[in-house]
Amino acid sequence: MKDNIQTFAALYSYLWELPENNTFLNHLESEKWRSCSKTEFLETVRYLTLAFEAKGWRGKQIALVISPSIYWLMIDYALMLSGAVSVPLFTNISTRNLRFEIEDADIHTAFTQTDEQTQIIYEADNTIECIDVDATCENCLSIESLSLEGREIEKKSPEKFTLLLSKIEPDDLVTIVYTSGTSGLPKGVELTHYNLISQIIDTDLKYKFDSKRDIALSFLPLAHIFERMVMHFYLSTGMRIYFADDVKNVGNLLREIHPTIMTVVPRLLEKVYFKMHTKAMEGTIFKKLIVMSAFYRANHKDPTTPNNILDHLLDKLVYSKLRTSLGGSLRMMISGGAPLSDDLYRFFLNIGIPTYQGYGLTEASPVICANAPGENRVGTCGQHFVRTEVKIKDDGELLAKGPGIMKGYHNNEKSTKKTIDNKGWLHTGDLATIDDEGYITITGRKKDLAKTSTGEYISVNYIEQLLSVSGWFDQVLIIGNNRPFVVALLMLDEAIMNEYTTKNNFLNIEEAINSKRFTKEINMLISKINKKLNHWEKIRAFHLVTQTLTIEDGALTPSMKLSRKRVQKRFKDEIEHMYKDHV
Repeated sequence: MKDNIQTFAALYSYLWELPENNTFLNHLESEKWRSCSKTEFLETVRYLTLAFEAKGWRGKQIALVISPSIYWLMIDYALMLSGAVSVPLFTNISTRNLRFEIEDADIHTAFTQTDEQTQIIYEADNTIECIDVDATCENCLSIESLSLEGREIEKKSPEKFTLLLSKIEPDDLVTIVYTSGTSGLPKGVELTHYNLISQIIDTDLKYKFDSKRDIALSFLPLAHIFERMVMHFYLSTGMRIYFADDVKNVGNLLREIHPTIMTVVPRLLEKVYFKMHTKAMEGTIFKKLIVMSAFYRANHKDPTTPNNILDHLLDKLVYSKLRTSLGGSLRMMISGGAPLSDDLYRFFLNIGIPTYQGYGLTEASPVICANAPGENRVGTCGQHFVRTEVKIKDDGELLAKGPGIMKGYHNNEKSTKKTIDNKGWLHTGDLATIDDEGYITITGRKKDLAKTSTGEYISVNYIEQLLSVSGWFDQVLIIGNNRPFVVALLMLDEAIMNEYTTKNNFLNIEEAINSKRFTKEINMLISKINKKLNHWEKIRAFHLVTQTLTIEDGALTPSMKLSRKRVQKRFKDEIEHMYKDHV
């Protein structure tokens, strides 16, 4: 990609130069694939841009509430080219936070696609105009009617679109993305054209895609800046992109589409690993022994060392089947959003699926550093992006500076000044180290470093990660700050527990978790993890949680992270019970 591109207007012109692709974008409609060519996409974006500008949306915030699809991208792109500000909103957050975001961003118009989405917006603010992208009623606004409106504008003023593009500047505000946070009200991150474009350019330097051969499967929310930035990078390559209709359907889509590229989050990889292991362990004792050897080898072997005869044998017997279950064609899996455990990182590399961990945050548009082909080191988040500078403060905090750093927090100058210092350095809030070759390792979160009442520091994230990778738990919360020892709240994965209950002939999950067999398995797991910890970090007690935690009840953020304060408040009695015998 040309590095002189600084706005989405210039990127739009660049996309016209790419070869035609008749299956450029694809999503499911009524269980059938709806495909959109590159030309159809660009023309629709042009018509929508003209229609949006005619409605007087330049400089105004317009909300996007629909699910990831071709339409999401068309609307987002057209809003950016029309001079409007795109604001993705999650509807599965608390009403309080949704109302705050709508008011903070001064939202008067929102694109929706389902009655449920529209109803949630109306309940938060009934003055908002909701535009149903699929509407078919006469005089209703929709993707189709707006596109027709733009087509008529172009007939009357053929030069209008080119004039609109010429008005766009690199520093123009293009989107406000609200961070979910784990406590307090969300903050609106203001990002410019060049914030996002600089990320696309730097991504192109690290990862090379082939528009004729590569196929991307997308199943992460486009409202998250990670998948959204990656999606615009995909677009810039001209490659084929498929949207999953449901994350639960990803397994089927992998085998149908045979993608070569995916962006993932560690929680998904943990579930995939656990499912692979459970499935592979079905069979004879001899088969189980082979599987156990294969998984142990893949978890512990240094991926940079050459394969020996055993590795080739295990590949033929086990690893090749695991690759097939993921579609059989993956040549790149990029993980972000949370730390990926070293064992899991090694596992996917050793079974023949190139995996690359990156790191960033919304305020950085979002990537700061990432592993990539030819520069991949397990346990690290790779080297920094070319246009990004990094350094470590005296207290161990990672700082970043560059064209991807946000303009600031919307309507929140105080928080902006706390996060970006007067020299332009973004204070990430994460603790890190940088080795001699520039590989960055995130060691924890400043505020997540707990200190026991005996004065010892514990890395909460590290212990939670060790527990999460086991596959048993959907969420984990470690408690130890100002406490005499460490305890854990373990939120059991409902799907896994249903399988376990059925497989072992228990009447229900409650009977299963109270059984001697299950108690023994969990105790063995805790004991195994404790061997990896310092004596003051060891888990001394735990409580199994069977209740489902949701975004709606405030226990989870839209990015599926625990709201630590709320969860601790909700399970206050259970936590105190774990400490009750301590004198």
